[in-house]
Amino acid sequence: MIDREIAAAYERDGYVVVRDIIDDGELEPMRDFIKDRVDDYAREQCAEGKLSSPYADESFERRYAAICEEQGIAPRSWGLGSFGRPFYDLYTLPGVLRVLNLILGPEVSHIGSPALRTKLPGSVVTSFPWHQDSQYVDQTTIGKKEKHTEHLHMVTVWVPLVEATIENGCCWVIPGSHRWGLLDGARGEDSNVRMEEDVEARGTPVAVPLKPGGALFMSNLCAHTSKLNTTRACRWSIDFRYFPTPDRAVLTPEQQVGAEFVRDKILQGKMVPLCVLSEGHTPSWEEWEAEVQRRRS
Repeated sequence: MIDREIAAAYERDGYVVVRDIIDDGELEPMRDFIKDRVDDYAREQCAEGKLSSPYADESFERRYAAICEEQGIAPRSWGLGSFGRPFYDLYTLPGVLRVLNLILGPEVSHIGSPALRTKLPGSVVTSFPWHQDSQYVDQTTIGKKEKHTEHLHMVTVWVPLVEATIENGCCWVIPGSHRWGLLDGARGEDSNVRMEEDVEARGTPVAVPLKPGGALFMSNLCAHTSKLNTTRACRWSIDFRYFPTPDRAVLTPEQQVGAEFVRDKILQGKMVPLCVLSEGHTPSWEEWEAEVQRRRS
């Protein structure tokens, strides 16, 4: 796709799929990070007598699933770390930044942490109901409805680390749903947001199967979901979010309030937004790491 096609598709649908913008070698450090963390976890659990085998001979897609099956667990989210140079390099990939500049503008920051998706076989809790990402950004308390980023344009970048298919639970989107505004919904006891409106009655869902190397760019108001993984393997993916840098981007008063809410939430969580696009300075990995460590201490 050429630049104007990418921008037009995103403006029309609230999302755009751009294939082959990431070299597989650029994703391998992320896979290596996951492999190392899973290996550490497996050997630790074996040493404590909580696992019969480290399952070292299993494939990348199968190993963590086999471990969780034996332990009878199905974590909703990845809990083995998500910070380091591989993540910085992912957030600043040239292909990703090129598209972000087209759809979000020249002054952009990353929120500082990703969502590393394990999507285990048969896991209901990781079969996320229909939602808009602003609902997760805005709501931190179960059952409490909050709206802070309805007028702020944010972008989620969803990247598969293995092939995402309908069978293993790829993303589904509703084209044009970003024009509906921020809909009502609230977090449940499982921390998943559930809409109060039947969005499938309002728009037609579209599946987005995607191979590694491609990326799905979504507006924070685009309604999307992922369904049950019916295979025996883990569907590894990672998604990460960007927003206009509050003190650099040209924003309306409402957008400024939303951007400051996002920034303050990140800082309260002892992380630091990472400026990735700017007409001014963008921090190196070493600069950002030092700032994060200062914040955490």
